[in-house]
Amino acid sequence: MAEIKIGSRSVNIAGANLAYTLEGVGTPVLVVGSSIYYSRTFSENLRRSCLLVCSDLPHFAQLNPGFEHASINFDFYAKCIEAVRTAAYLGRVVVIGHSHHGNAALEYAKRFPHNVSHVVLIGSPPVDVARTVQAAEQYWALHASKERRDSLEKRRTLVDRDQFESLSPKDAYISQYVTDAPLYWNDPTYDASWLWEGMTFDMDAVHAFRNLYQDYELNWNARSLTTPVLIVMGENDYAVPHTLWKEILPKLQNVTFRVFRQSGHTPQLERPEEFDHLLLSGLQSESSVLLP
Repeated sequence: MAEIKIGSRSVNIAGANLAYTLEGVGTPVLVVGSSIYYSRTFSENLRRSCLLVCSDLPHFAQLNPGFEHASINFDFYAKCIEAVRTAAYLGRVVVIGHSHHGNAALEYAKRFPHNVSHVVLIGSPPVDVARTVQAAEQYWALHASKERRDSLEKRRTLVDRDQFESLSPKDAYISQYVTDAPLYWNDPTYDASWLWEGMTFDMDAVHAFRNLYQDYELNWNARSLTTPVLIVMGENDYAVPHTLWKEILPKLQNVTFRVFRQSGHTPQLERPEEFDHLLLSGLQSESSVLLP
């Protein structure tokens, strides 16, 4: 495959202008969620072995006036991902999603299995929001160190509530995420604000996307989705704890499951060498092994 230069393109579907970036050379890897945020979380090394394509989904995209927020469902999101894959002339892809975008990636693969070679879920929950929150609270209570607990309390105390309430919904969303670093990052002092710089998103679409997980249950038919599925979680992810997968893993097939030590919610950024090795070695193998 000839080298493809860094570039940015877009495709419009039903009033959602989905930007996507293309970087690197090699196996096509389609990362769904945001062309801005996620392109910053994967290593340069990965781009030497893969054509990394990072794509917006509607909640992190420019929406035309009159965009129908009620159209946001997994069928529509699968069509959005397919529109990007087609526009970028990618052929079969490794589809990757982080957090709830991992669930969207899996739902795409279920609907377009012949266009997917591998599915990668990073920090993704297998259950609905209520059960995720409950498990996160339990995991925090059992495993968060005193230093981490003190850090979260201090960071929240230092927030100027009047200033926070004056922020736009978008800026308040980002501010809350940055403030709650002890929940998301192995380093509880990590400043994630740089990841959000230049982001465009529509809060109504964000809420509609999150509503898809009110009654969510992860599943797939192994006879129709035969591609390997890699699930990567962080040991110090207190937002989506890896313990959520304990009961559901025995019911799944074609799965490799790995928990990264010294990592929070974003292993590909926090443990890039380990993540790259796991992903690239997995792409070289057609088999899938369940790991502890």
